[in-house]
Amino acid sequence: MEPELAKDYADDEEQPYSDEQVAEEVDRYRRIVLSACSSLGNLQPVTKTARGGWFGGEGRPIHCVSGTNMEYVPKDDCLSSLKDIKRYIQMDEQGEGKWVLQWLGEWQVLERDIIPIFTLGVKRLLPDNQSQDATDEDREHILKIVIMCVELFVFLTWNMKTESPEVKMRFTQILQSYKRMFAKNEVIFGLLSIAVMHLRKGHNTEREAMLVKGVLYVFRNILAIPDPLISPTSKNMSGLEVHDKLLAILDTELAVDFFMTLLSSADDRRFKDLRPILVDIIYYMFYRVPVSALFDEHGAWFEQSDLKRGGRHPTFGGVYAVSTGEGTIMPVFNAREVLRPFANLFKKPDKIRLPKVEPECPVDYAWRSVDPDAIPILRRIAAVFIESCFNPFIIAMFEDLKTTTSIVNDTVPRLLYIAGYFIDVSLANSKIDLGCTCAVVQTQIFGQVMRFTSTYMELKEWTSLEPSMYCIQQILLALSKMRGTKLDPLSENVLSNLFYDGDALDLFVKLCRVYRPTKTRRQCLEQIARLADTFLNTLKAYAESKSGMYIKKKVKRSSKKAKDASQPTGVSDESLAANGDMDEDETKEPSVPDSDGELEDSENNGGESSDDEKIDTEQLVERSFDFARFENAFAVNEVAKSFTNLLAPPSAMEYVYPMLYRIAITCKRPFLFFKKRTMDRLLLVFNDELNFPHRVEMLDLTCWIFRQYMVVMDVPDLCKYYKAEGLNNKLAVECVLAFLKNTSFGTSVEPVITRHVVNLLPSNKDAHKNEDGDADMGQDVEDSTQLAAIPPVPVANDTLEEMDDDFDLDQYFNF
Repeated sequence: MEPELAKDYADDEEQPYSDEQVAEEVDRYRRIVLSACSSLGNLQPVTKTARGGWFGGEGRPIHCVSGTNMEYVPKDDCLSSLKDIKRYIQMDEQGEGKWVLQWLGEWQVLERDIIPIFTLGVKRLLPDNQSQDATDEDREHILKIVIMCVELFVFLTWNMKTESPEVKMRFTQILQSYKRMFAKNEVIFGLLSIAVMHLRKGHNTEREAMLVKGVLYVFRNILAIPDPLISPTSKNMSGLEVHDKLLAILDTELAVDFFMTLLSSADDRRFKDLRPILVDIIYYMFYRVPVSALFDEHGAWFEQSDLKRGGRHPTFGGVYAVSTGEGTIMPVFNAREVLRPFANLFKKPDKIRLPKVEPECPVDYAWRSVDPDAIPILRRIAAVFIESCFNPFIIAMFEDLKTTTSIVNDTVPRLLYIAGYFIDVSLANSKIDLGCTCAVVQTQIFGQVMRFTSTYMELKEWTSLEPSMYCIQQILLALSKMRGTKLDPLSENVLSNLFYDGDALDLFVKLCRVYRPTKTRRQCLEQIARLADTFLNTLKAYAESKSGMYIKKKVKRSSKKAKDASQPTGVSDESLAANGDMDEDETKEPSVPDSDGELEDSENNGGESSDDEKIDTEQLVERSFDFARFENAFAVNEVAKSFTNLLAPPSAMEYVYPMLYRIAITCKRPFLFFKKRTMDRLLLVFNDELNFPHRVEMLDLTCWIFRQYMVVMDVPDLCKYYKAEGLNNKLAVECVLAFLKNTSFGTSVEPVITRHVVNLLPSNKDAHKNEDGDADMGQDVEDSTQLAAIPPVPVANDTLEEMDDDFDLDQYFNF
């Protein structure tokens, strides 16, 4: 007896049951369901020459005992039995165990009864196979049976995402077996035939419309059933992967062409209710297939990077004498080897906090191995969708989203992912015209995508934020590629509107600050890095192509108003310069453009009467844009901590390195890395067994940061001033020092913090501050006895949550 079902009976306070009564009740209920399944029909011998069909004479099946072939023959009360099964499933939905669905799976009712009944019924409904003896009443009866079979298909193949892990585990193999049953030509042909037969009509009844919708649900459900994750090195297990076989059958039976027709006609009002289902269908056809798999040779994208290359890296070779701190001198051949004996000394597993379990992501990024025979099919589907379906389908879907009350569902993130995915495909294939995907780069639709992204960030819907950022990244890449082409006016219009809006620029800065190790997936951080790099490159190229740029931004101003005065004494119209900048007597705007700090007038700071009251107003101002100043908004503690998380282990380095270089060298703020956990992550760059893009450049940058760090740690006053933290792994520090003494890495760029610093005089701190109280970044001191360095960055936005600093170096070094 099933324990959960027994528990449901045993916990009923109104009618308490003993264990024997529960077992008896469950067994009785099981026999009732089995009786309904047994009444559907059975296999009977029939002759090859006999007139096949469902009805013969007075509606009785024709069969012959002496026949040489076996054929499934439904019983007279087949329709009633199907209705009973449907009712039992609906009753089962009220519980938590899904036991009726499990029993149906164990008895293989779908394969042995429901699918044969459905295929026989479809054959009888097709015009070419209709018998002259069959009456309208017979055809209506068969249609009801076919509709009921489709409804049961939907129930049986529905995913278990919302169920408990125990239920998901029980139904995984059952659903995968259902997918194999549907991956047959006759079943796909039957589903497609019944849908096309009713779509040909100019007007469909409500029942016929529900039948077409049900057929699309079945296609969606079987495509959504994931195959077992099989390693490409596994042998004799290819039969478990059914998805590519199903795609081939869909292509052979013209089901793919049927989907493309509906997608290209998505703006038709008749298909409005079908659009969300079509989003899922096109998503699951390319389920877990990276864009690179469509263009590279098979398997090239799946091979793991050579992260465990043996031997020493030429940039970290040699032998160095290192002190262990106890008077013992030992040679260093390899950081991994020398630090292994000391790994346990610095491990603190009690402080390690694993990320919280995220809700299931609407977009699955667990890339799978693709059958080489399926690659041409996927390429053709992608080409047809982009050239014939993309623009009308995207426009129709985003038009529907204008009236959507909630965007926290699977449809919107998948739509954004699909839009970004096929833009990515079009960018990778030079033969595809960029105009085929221009619908999503229109100002109106792009504005919707930006609003969705902002909403997901505010609601902390991290799994939905990933596809929205991916969509924005691909749109920016497409806009950059459109520049200088026939679509240049479209690109210019969208980019000018995007970069003119200060709030839109602030959104990209805030996205780089939202990562929290215990709340956000690592994949989300990788996508943030990709988007930030694409955005900054696009913005820089656009700004350099213009003689001048202006942005529109909301600012807060404070004014003093006397209680007996009738006119305010705040900012007047003359306080703004002709070019949109503030006059010199006004307080300067914050160094970080997205901080939204209050801008107060400085002319009435002192000598005000106590009777005056402060009035805060929000004004929309236009200011000249400085890209170098805007870059400083990314040089903050949150961004430095977040992006160094991608060093453990190294990933997305082609996007991480530019940001770290921007923070440390371009913005001259290496002190942002002088934290224990951040420096521990930077130590991983010295691991000569890791191989990743931009490794030499990253090693040079890391050496430059460590040279600045060693200078600060040698001077206590500097260490206190920059709030630098020491490293627990003293031996690793000795290894780095020895390496720095014997290499030229980190010397090509002039250091920000120099070795001629002697001490830090507290009285000099105020000398380095601007009028607004912030320190002047990068200002040198002429006197060698004073500070010739960069003051700490201002405290970041207080609304951001505290980042997780717990990090185990040994976990990723594998000492």
